[in-house]
Amino acid sequence: MTGSFWALLDAPSRYRLLVSGHGKPHLLETANRIINSAEGSRDKGALIDVGVDMFLAAWEASPLDGQLSSNLLAINRQLEFLPERLVRTLSLVASNSSIPENLGYLQRLLSRDDKDKLLDYLSQQTERHPENLFWLSHLLDLAFFLSRHEVASAALARDWPSAMNPVLNKYAGDIAFCSGDYEQAESIYSDTSEGALIPGENLLRLAEALDRQGRREEAIVLWRDRMTARPWQVNTWFKAYDRILKPAGDLLPGRVAVCLYTYNKAADFNETMKHLADSPLDNVHIFALDNGSRDNTAQVMRTWQDKLGDKFTPVELPINIGAPAARNWLKNLTEIQRFDFVAYLDDDAVVPADWQEHFSAAVEAYPDAGVWGCKVVNDGQQEVIQHADLHLRETPPDFEDKVRSFEFAYLDPYNQDLDYGQFDFCRPCVSVTGCFHLFRRSVLAESGNFDLRYAPTQYDDVDHDFMLASAGKTAVYQGNLKVLHKRKSGSAAVSSRAARGSGAGNVLKLESKYSAAEISAIIERDMHRLEDDFTEKSLKLGLVIKDVG
Repeated sequence: MTGSFWALLDAPSRYRLLVSGHGKPHLLETANRIINSAEGSRDKGALIDVGVDMFLAAWEASPLDGQLSSNLLAINRQLEFLPERLVRTLSLVASNSSIPENLGYLQRLLSRDDKDKLLDYLSQQTERHPENLFWLSHLLDLAFFLSRHEVASAALARDWPSAMNPVLNKYAGDIAFCSGDYEQAESIYSDTSEGALIPGENLLRLAEALDRQGRREEAIVLWRDRMTARPWQVNTWFKAYDRILKPAGDLLPGRVAVCLYTYNKAADFNETMKHLADSPLDNVHIFALDNGSRDNTAQVMRTWQDKLGDKFTPVELPINIGAPAARNWLKNLTEIQRFDFVAYLDDDAVVPADWQEHFSAAVEAYPDAGVWGCKVVNDGQQEVIQHADLHLRETPPDFEDKVRSFEFAYLDPYNQDLDYGQFDFCRPCVSVTGCFHLFRRSVLAESGNFDLRYAPTQYDDVDHDFMLASAGKTAVYQGNLKVLHKRKSGSAAVSSRAARGSGAGNVLKLESKYSAAEISAIIERDMHRLEDDFTEKSLKLGLVIKDVG
């Protein structure tokens, strides 16, 4: 693995760094682990250097965090590692940010998850208390999450001292980037007027903006410089490897059955079919199961059968049998047995026309995988990632429960920031989203059916990936395949008590199905696969980019 510091890390810290070098909470947790492990170590200095740099990267992702700014200044008083210009910026943020004494109303709004009302309240508080950056920081976080860039721009429109330029450039550049104006984003991220520094996170986003403008050679120079400065930021290595050495493939090597099941979502299903039909279907047949719908789904299916002819097979059921049973019904159809691959696609997902090319590249790179999946983002708000690659958290060693064998929790750095291309890569993982995932039909047959205990829906796809993982098969995440999803998954979408109860019940079923030893073995295999994958790719990439620029 690139960088001698890797050998100094304990297993949990190494695992977390291999999972991601992005996501503010993820970075803070990992940095604290590394620094705590440095006590009593012969390599204390090297470990502290890595941990402190991760603190700095976390601040770069959220530069109005007053507490983090204060912590970095305290560390700098001991280590003196920060340039004076950055010290001035951190000092301004730290001295103009304080946690208000009464946060009761804010906490009530947060508990209600009324984001529009919360945005209005934060806007009012920011206007009333411009001297306290606490309010501005939280306002900007929510405004970006909701794609309310006009709110963010208005909140930033005030007179600032020049020492705040790196912070302003970060947010203004992000507004341009998330709006798709990569030329403007480039101009802002690269601004060094009045001696402004360019933080490392801004440089990565600058590289991505350049690459999206077709200026890859310039992007490669920046990627190489960032990999040298922060070799622990594995996302850059994985992404650069795919962009430079692994272009998209061709059609999948064999016949593909794309399977959908739907219930009372005729309009969404029709939209999904439109985009799927716009992709090459030379080697594709679509099987669509109407799960007892009472709307006009049957008519929509007849329309698509007329349009696609022998490329489309409708399956009609009189009642809704739930997601896992619908998956099983489709995979066990006699007609499916003649296909090489089976893909399941949600009825409210939008696939790009080149989906086969990305899956083909993943299959070529990892031919023995049990399942291949994609990156899923919000439809209409593509900078918000719903799902990327799932890697499990370790269950605490003192965990005891009469029913559960382990605690189902996973590392989720992809949910901790917006999508600036930092998860655009292909690699092994424990599980991928069931929104759009691909199997070899032979593996799907051997692995067994989706477990009916997870009816009507939720976690049946995760459980199936665990079944594969227990058998020694890996899931593979193809983050270069971006799929738009209309429904917000998980807690962001759940509004009814019954739905929340069903989801919580399925988590309990998952936690009681697998033993602690099985889950520990899955995590250990995942870490070794990540290590091997990163080592191989970083060595190959290093040989290619060393003389660039």
